[in-house]
Amino acid sequence: MEWPLVKSLLWALLLLIQIHEHRGCIGEERMGLIELKAFLNSKNNYTNRLILPSWVNETKSECCGWEGVTCNTTTGHVIEISLYNLKQKPYLILGG
Repeated sequence: MEWPLVKSLLWALLLLIQIHEHRGCIGEERMGLIELKAFLNSKNNYTNRLILPSWVNETKSECCGWEGVTCNTTTGHVIEISLYNLKQKPYLILGG
């Protein structure tokens, strides 16, 4: 093989690795969301009610699929957290 072809193949492989690596939820961001959930739970007047039940602290959990979380499809970074309707949900009542 010629060197330009090898160089192109290596760049393509690197690009595929980068895309694959960032498809899912980024660990640091998942932990930040879990901390946010813990804070919201601490303000919850009814401790026996679930808040954001799809937000689970598991390594394989895909936070980009969690309720109210939107991620960039290319990088996997969280780009939006929508919590505007939490007070209307039957499983959450925030304290003052």
